[in-house]
Amino acid sequence: MAEQTILIIEDDPEIRNIIQLYLQKNQYGVELAEHGDEGIAKMLAVQPDLIILDVLLPGMNGFEVCKEIRKLSSVPILFVSCMMEEHDKIVGLSVGGDDYITKPFSPNELVARVKAHLRRPYLSGNSSNRLEIIQYKGLIMDVLKRHVSVDGITVNLAKKEFELLKYLGSHPGKIFTHEELFREIWGQESYNDTRTIIVHISNLRKKIEPDPTNPQYIINVHGVGYKFDAS
Repeated sequence: MAEQTILIIEDDPEIRNIIQLYLQKNQYGVELAEHGDEGIAKMLAVQPDLIILDVLLPGMNGFEVCKEIRKLSSVPILFVSCMMEEHDKIVGLSVGGDDYITKPFSPNELVARVKAHLRRPYLSGNSSNRLEIIQYKGLIMDVLKRHVSVDGITVNLAKKEFELLKYLGSHPGKIFTHEELFREIWGQESYNDTRTIIVHISNLRKKIEPDPTNPQYIINVHGVGYKFDAS
């Protein structure tokens, strides 16, 4: 199996070096960038498997960098930031981040998060993964090509958005709690972190639903979670 590459976009050399050390100890290749423009250029040149992105960067901040990367790639993005307010995390996830960890952090926890995001390029563990095309109403999802369209128009999804849609669409009508979705898609327990799921579902609806305020695909089940409506 080829070595997986992580791009670290972080202006603090001490933090950058610690992250690099722990990732290399776990057999990951590492590329480094100190600011947003350099990070975007490295992303295009290297095509990393995951990006660790600081928020408070010189010049273009991490949220802005994430928006630019999302125009070009669905690579998983893990924010690392000293900004600890819930609002900051919501912003990070809303602009396309897959995860958000606050400083100071445990390097081992960071590596665990990286492993969880890279563990499976596709969902595993049940026969639904043999589906190649998921099609309901005007939505068509080509699982193998990772292509989604709604009424013939291509929709660009981030990796976690794609995996959420694939998982829900592979189990039409089945109700999933926030905790079940987090465990399946993020590969770890949610520890009551329902906000991550809520923000990703909101982002997904904005991209695939004709009217996100009145969804026809991903339906809220009050007090429980979500289901994919195939009726």
